[in-house]
Amino acid sequence: MANEQGQGSPLSALPPSRVERRNRIIRTALEQLSESDYDAIQMRDVAKAADVALATLYRYFPSKERLFAAVQLEWVEVLHRRVAQRGLRGNSNLERLLDVLQRSIGSFKKNPQFYRVLLMLESTKDPVARELYEVMARATADTYREAIGDVDPETAARLLQATLDLLGAEMRAWALGRRTIEDAAGRIEDSLRLLFTYQETTGKSTHLRVAGHSG
Repeated sequence: MANEQGQGSPLSALPPSRVERRNRIIRTALEQLSESDYDAIQMRDVAKAADVALATLYRYFPSKERLFAAVQLEWVEVLHRRVAQRGLRGNSNLERLLDVLQRSIGSFKKNPQFYRVLLMLESTKDPVARELYEVMARATADTYREAIGDVDPETAARLLQATLDLLGAEMRAWALGRRTIEDAAGRIEDSLRLLFTYQETTGKSTHLRVAGHSG
């Protein structure tokens, strides 16, 4: 996990009062992002709503980018906890993977501003914000991997990478206004149904028979 304040103090080494203050800032910023776009949110407004001095906020998060990297990580972790609590629905690898993807896409449909922050963080040069983004990406990949847990590791890794590439391409097309989110979701599902046309071979290996990419 990234260091608090972007400096040398691990979060686990902070006094409880400072951890709570940091978490309060993140929760406050998350609430503001739930109601407004990233560009419209000012750090001073977050500080005021979190009941901390602006200078204090900057000691925890030296930049707006770092703050909202932490916010995005918190938001994604909440989504993953909900998935874990409810469990994955479906009787096959494909159906379970589609279930978790549909939940993710549905969350972005309700809160498109969170996806726009995600796109911004993908290209961040800030090392701390980048570390938070990588933590978030690994958590997301782990959640998707659980859906195909009974596939051999090599094939699962290839399926997971193809799924993430497809998801990223379609969601970017939606974010850029090239298609509706319903169309993006439909294209993802159609492509995955083709991608998952794989067959068991002799022994323990499973090889993909990729039929193609829809649309």
